[in-house]
Amino acid sequence: SSGINAEYGGTWTTHKVVDETAVKKLPSGLSVAASAMFAVNPCTAYRMLKDFKALKPGDWVIQNGATSGVGRAVIQMCKAEGFNTVNIIRDRDNADQVKEELRSIGADVVFTVSERQELEKFCKTNTPKLALNMVGGRETISLLKCLGHGSNLVTYGAMSNSPMSVPFGLMVFKDITLNNYWMTRWTREFAGTSAEGEMFEQIGDWFKSGVLTPTPHEERSFFDYEEAFKRAFQRKQLFVCDRTLSDARVAELV
Repeated sequence: SSGINAEYGGTWTTHKVVDETAVKKLPSGLSVAASAMFAVNPCTAYRMLKDFKALKPGDWVIQNGATSGVGRAVIQMCKAEGFNTVNIIRDRDNADQVKEELRSIGADVVFTVSERQELEKFCKTNTPKLALNMVGGRETISLLKCLGHGSNLVTYGAMSNSPMSVPFGLMVFKDITLNNYWMTRWTREFAGTSAEGEMFEQIGDWFKSGVLTPTPHEERSFFDYEEAFKRAFQRKQLFVCDRTLSDARVAELV
């Protein structure tokens, strides 16, 4: 079985002795990548889709930061549950390629930040009930404009490093509820409960069935840390202990 170290640290260790309450048992049969990513991004996506708005098949969810680990998990979970997703990505040279990649994992529509008019027009007839806000700042306004009456906006990040803008009219006259979410806080409150167990079981089943896939990444030995740091902003880097220990260079340390 795999374990997640909850409070005692240990990211850079191969073995560690801790109290049994400090670890969490993961479903068996998961890949190294799925196990490494299990506790944060998939669980964050799961809880935000479950805890703030009662969604039913056919409903629309809108999110920014759609290429992030959470964003990708949201897309795949919504596809599994029958929800539709409106996804916003930043402007970039390969935007068309990124849009196609997100559609390949289940995204219904994808807009860049500069395609605001097209986004708002689309949402007039495909109105989201839930918005997931990773970017913050003025980009929050785009999400609020697209939401329908009585909807929810959940903020879980502030990648823009700017104060979040919330116009009075959009919030009051649309009766939009503003929520926030932090996975660490939820885990501290619900660790060991049936809610956590059900979440782990469902996410584990999705990973094993292929409904949910790990964030695109490169697996490396610890000895390749220099190359990993160079490529860290291009693709997630995953250090694998087994690969490190089987590396011939380990003999140099003996």
